[in-house]
Amino acid sequence: MRTSGAGTRVPAAALLLFLAVSFGVATAMDVGALVAPLQAARERGSFGSVGGRAYEEGKRGGADPTPYAAVSVLLLPRSPAFESELEAIKVRSRESLDAYVEAEPKVSAARLAFEQALIGLGAGQLILGEASAADGAFRFQRVPEGPWTLLAWRETPHAKKPVAMKKSEAQRYRSRPQIFGHTAVVFWSMPVTVKAGEEVTVRLHDRNAWMTGIREDRRVPDENQPTVPQTQQGAAPR
Repeated sequence: MRTSGAGTRVPAAALLLFLAVSFGVATAMDVGALVAPLQAARERGSFGSVGGRAYEEGKRGGADPTPYAAVSVLLLPRSPAFESELEAIKVRSRESLDAYVEAEPKVSAARLAFEQALIGLGAGQLILGEASAADGAFRFQRVPEGPWTLLAWRETPHAKKPVAMKKSEAQRYRSRPQIFGHTAVVFWSMPVTVKAGEEVTVRLHDRNAWMTGIREDRRVPDENQPTVPQTQQGAAPR
């Protein structure tokens, strides 16, 4: 559950659905014009490629970089509406703690809505996805020439034990979600222009990240979660 500026509690699932629908309506108008040149390039065989590497730069001068494996990398047709929506989410994420926590789900909702708009117009083949290998490398072959947006993200989970509750509290609040940790998500977003017969090289590292957000692991605790016996209430720590 999240609290809006007016103090109304809004379920997270409803928030994501609203964002997906509203953004999908906004982007549907310009998607057709965006994909037509890329589809034409695909039909005539005008392909380039995009390759790159994801890594953390060496901490000291001359130190080798640390590769980032399993980074999700997407190439999507470049859309001014989509890019503007992402930037607006990033700007709003700085306004409050709630806005910061909501930023990652909003970026994901905007991306999914854009993908659905592409699929709805029969342009699902223009959603290109890869994951970086153990050495951080990734490569897209046969990319239709034209303007693209590269959107990538790296997830780092951080587990947390839920707060132990007394038996009476566990019974009373057993259906209330608790935070079991969070996942830190680092995003990269950048324009890429592909030319036929050429390869574009991209570097994703800690200094050119576009935005960092978090995704909370918020769920109802297991019924078998340990509780604090009533006799320990108020006991001094050992």
